[in-house]
Amino acid sequence: MTPAAYVKEILTDNINILEPLSVDHIYAFLIPQSEDTTAEPVLVVSEVPDYGFDYGNNIPIQNGKRIQIEFYYPKDYAEDMEAIESAVEKLLLSKGIYCFSNAGHVITPDSENIINTLKFNYIKEVI
Repeated sequence: MTPAAYVKEILTDNINILEPLSVDHIYAFLIPQSEDTTAEPVLVVSEVPDYGFDYGNNIPIQNGKRIQIEFYYPKDYAEDMEAIESAVEKLLLSKGIYCFSNAGHVITPDSENIINTLKFNYIKEVI
């Protein structure tokens, strides 16, 4: 399973603790053209380069993986965006996936959505 699929599965399997997020608006790699929500947050899980292997006796034993989650909010979103992001961070932390970067909220010039990107590390056992 790819890192993006792995993290998307964690999010969708635990959607009950991630209100007001919806399984219907969590994607791996890209937002499909059929996505038409204008009132709910949309999440996109994608991958960034790994940060390397750890070795034992010249054999790789674990791999440092990295993913990012992009949060897209409507420009007039009234809910607490930070609370949503914090809930995602806490859930992933409980699964051994650690946030190492929070880009902060910005407004995109094209769609005028509010976006934020969080990046995460986790260890995948190789053997």
